Amino acid sequence: MLEVTSIRDGAVLDRNHGKETESFLEINVEGITSSRSEVKVNGVKADRCDQLFSAPVRLTEKINRITVESSDYYGVKTQTLTVAWDKRSFPRYNFFFDDCTFFLYWIAKNNYKSIFEEMFLKRLRSIHEKYGTKFILNCFYHDDHHDFSISEFPDRYKKEFMQNSSWLRLSFHAKSEFPDRPYQNSSAETLAGDFDLVKKEIIRFAGEETFIPPMVIHWAITNPANFSILQERGTKCLAGGFLGTMTRPGEQHSIRVTDIGYHYEQDVAHYILKKHLFYDRFYDLFLLNNLCRCNSDSIPVLEEKFSLLAADRRDTISLMSHEQYSYSDYFNFIPDHLDRVESACRLAYEAKYVPVWFPEGLLGNPAWEK
Repeated sequence: MLEVTSIRDGAVLDRNHGKETESFLEINVEGITSSRSEVKVNGVKADRCDQLFSAPVRLTEKINRITVESSDYYGVKTQTLTVAWDKRSFPRYNFFFDDCTFFLYWIAKNNYKSIFEEMFLKRLRSIHEKYGTKFILNCFYHDDHHDFSISEFPDRYKKEFMQNSSWLRLSFHAKSEFPDRPYQNSSAETLAGDFDLVKKEIIRFAGEETFIPPMVIHWAITNPANFSILQERGTKCLAGGFLGTMTRPGEQHSIRVTDIGYHYEQDVAHYILKKHLFYDRFYDLFLLNNLCRCNSDSIPVLEEKFSLLAADRRDTISLMSHEQYSYSDYFNFIPDHLDRVESACRLAYEAKYVPVWFPEGLLGNPAWEK
């Protein structure tokens, strides 16, 4: 037996996990072995205490390999882990809205002079001005509630979208809200076609500067074989729920299964539930869950979740909600929905988290790109 116990394959490590300098992050690798022989970690002899071993390791790259090895008369045992270094990490957050089309429908219908005459965008701008929040609006091509397609949206607001692209971005979500889970079993061609259709329209009416690659698609599920379609179009990270109680609409299970989580197995899903981040070396993608969902979490629940952050020692938090709950003509309208959104942004601000774009850099950290 030879096993590292202090970290796992896919761990995303930062200043909170060891000693960081400009050149490296030094962490302590611990494990257990049944061998009586010495254990080496990346070629360096580890300290032993009975079956336990430990050794310092310096991470010097964005993606690092850690190999432990022991050799005795039963053979050579090795274990290699791949971990990521979030260099010069800092407390930061990203906010995205899913299922967006209502705001475009109402701007077009009312023929506003400015996009910020529309209720939803007006409130988001107010929140941005107070707390600096950056928002990603993940868009459908077709609004099933108003029978409106974004191809009908005029391009006369393009300059205004571009002028506000430092804090307001639009992205792909799906062709339409229904049917549910459109990409759970879809072909790569379907996903690619829908993505390109939505992106083309966003660039047409809002400018290339306003489009940002998605970090989630509708229902957060597609076959991993389709990940390359998203990566070719700029996706570096994927957000999801990863643990739920159903695998398709209406199907309930007595145990928690991986759901709204791109078909990942339970060991990865449970790890993300506890550690919030995971690097998948097979697909070169960062996975993360969300701290809150404002259309589900009341303001007291949001406050409770943020109160636990200090003990959690995490630098990245993902905040999200769904646009349609802001509108009184939506059957599930939540009157204080945008108050919840503002509360989440205020709490992030008060906790000294900086607004960033997770789809850029390493979850909004540009250190490896400098």
